[in-house]
This record gives sequence, C-alpha cells and structure tokens, in this order.
Amino acid sequence: MKPFNWQKELGREGHRLVFSGQPFAMHCHHYNINLQKMLEDALGSSGVEILYSAAEESGFHNFSFMLAQFTNIKTLKSKIEMASVIYQNCGLGIIHFQEIGPQGGRIVSPASHHVTGWLAKHGKRDTPGCHFLCGWIAGVMAAVFNHHTGFYHVNELSCKMMRCKECVFEVTVKNDD
Repeated sequence: MKPFNWQKELGREGHRLVFSGQPFAMHCHHYNINLQKMLEDALGSSGVEILYSAAEESGFHNFSFMLAQFTNIKTLKSKIEMASVIYQNCGLGIIHFQEIGPQGGRIVSPASHHVTGWLAKHGKRDTPGCHFLCGWIAGVMAAVFNHHTGFYHVNELSCKMMRCKECVFEVTVKNDD
C-alpha cells in the first residue's frame, strides 16, 4: 500500500507546480476572476460553459490519475475526503461533500478563493458565479464513481458572491434525452 505524502505529492519540478506527477496551473484571484469576467462578458453562457468544461476535464483527469496511483483510497468516504483536502491544499477553498452517491448529491462551500476574489474586484453578483467549482465537482464526481466527463450536472443553488451565507451545489445525473 502506497502512503500519501503531501510534501512529496504537491510540489514543484523546476518552475512547474505538480500534483502526483501531473502538472497543473495555479493562479491568483486577479487572473482567475479577470478570466471569468472576460468569458462571461464576451461570450455569456458560452463563456460560462468553457470555464465549467475546462474545470470538469482537469478535475476528472487529475483526480482519476491520483486515484489510480493511490489504490488504497477505495471507499467513497476516503475519496471525497481526499477531494476536499486537495481542493483546500491547492488554496481554492473549503468544500464539504454531503449526501453524496452515484446519482449525485449536495456540496457546501463556506469559503472560496473565487468568491473572495470576485467580491474584492467586482462586489456582489445577481447570479451564482462559482462556475469553476461546479465543473470541478462534476469532474471529481465522475472520477469517484467511474463515469465519463459530462455524466453529472452541477447546479449552484446559492452563492456567496450573491452574499448568501454559503455556496450550495446540487449534483444530478445529466439527462441527455
């Protein structure tokens, strides 16, 4: 059984940031929020879909790769705990998976890098805005339950960018009829 060592698994190779041997990009809230604002302003719902899809693909790929390396992470509880810890250790915020199963579930986020950045730069929104986290959750859920990307749909029910108490997400199986 291969133990998980954060200091070894999350680090740098030269100028690149890596997690379990996979490179990933990490940017400050200025970059992330300006990218989101530009995509929303320029492309509307298509821009939101680009952000969601990119986060879903990267979340799925990286989490699947990590689960394949650490086969001792087997139970649903240990997988979702690892997803929460990864999200937090990457500086993205705090997420709590609740009522999770193969048909979906509920996730709550009391603190988020994207929320803090958005509120600091643009103030209160009139609509939910955690598009990156919605996509990331969809990708991680697909990896956890061994499905393909696009299997789940994540809807943000309440958002701290709208000055709600917390961000709440509902995960459902996507119906492509």
